[in-house]
Amino acid sequence: MHRTRTLWIGAATFAFGATGAALADSGTVHGEAQKLGNGLAQIYAELDAEGAPRVIGVSFDRAMLEGLPEMPNTYSRCFDKNANGRIDGRHECNGDYELAFALPPELAGVTPFAWVSVNWNPMGHTPPAPPVWAVPHLDFHFYLMAREAVRQIRPGPCAELIDCDDFLRAQVPVPAQYVHADHIDVGAAVNAMGNHLIDSKTPELAPGGPPFTHTFIFGAYDGQITFYEPMITLAWLESRPDACVPIKQPQAFATPGHYPTTYCIRHLADEGCTRSRSRISCTERRSSGAALGSTTCRAAVSSIVRAARLQAQDRLAKDRARRDAKAGERTTIP
Repeated sequence: MHRTRTLWIGAATFAFGATGAALADSGTVHGEAQKLGNGLAQIYAELDAEGAPRVIGVSFDRAMLEGLPEMPNTYSRCFDKNANGRIDGRHECNGDYELAFALPPELAGVTPFAWVSVNWNPMGHTPPAPPVWAVPHLDFHFYLMAREAVRQIRPGPCAELIDCDDFLRAQVPVPAQYVHADHIDVGAAVNAMGNHLIDSKTPELAPGGPPFTHTFIFGAYDGQITFYEPMITLAWLESRPDACVPIKQPQAFATPGHYPTTYCIRHLADEGCTRSRSRISCTERRSSGAALGSTTCRAAVSSIVRAARLQAQDRLAKDRARRDAKAGERTTIP
């Protein structure tokens, strides 16, 4: 028997899924807040009545977008590539500032995600990343890979300052059924992070395309998907956006769990205090190469009406599951 659910991953100024009103029946739990810029960022999760996650995300106040470092980080994720005994901060450091967040304890054992990082990039990314991404932006990494294992991806002279042996592991192809065909390897592998499978069809990469505002990336290492990453520019966050984008789904998942189907970028005003959220909408999926349905998974739940429709679909799925259980059948419900 298999039952679908909705899960979101979110962050301040980001929202994956439905409106706050549509989630009023969810319990909300929080992780420890950390300082970034002049404000605070914090992991949160919204749980359904059975304790399953509907949202996992990062919330932050508007002050976090102010007072961010203007120059790249020159003391971490660096490597003396030319072996001259000195670190060239411009060419031998990735330049990002990272905050690592543990998930709230209530999520232990109920989500495949292990931890989250928020990475501030004052000057964007350097090649092999596309030049259009060389603008100030924030990366939100939702890791499936354990933090200790990610930290074992060593610095070195290859690609984006990664150890050359680890670079080869980062480029081990993910089996085709576990990643959408539009997400491709361009060699953007980073130490203490992994490879980045970019969306080759993201609009800003097209000739004459629009300016970069946001995109979605899958992380990979040693043939496995290791993180989900919405990447959003500072300028767009400052514009107080409200948008949801479907995540391109694979045919199957290697490990069962609740996985993102939509990511949203959303500004929230709450009792005179400006907040933002980044989150992704997900469904529970079965492993072992099972084919995935798309009706619920690929729906961007962005209004109370659509959220209500989703809840109705979930009730129908539950009723169907109960009937199949009585009949002794084994059914995958998309």
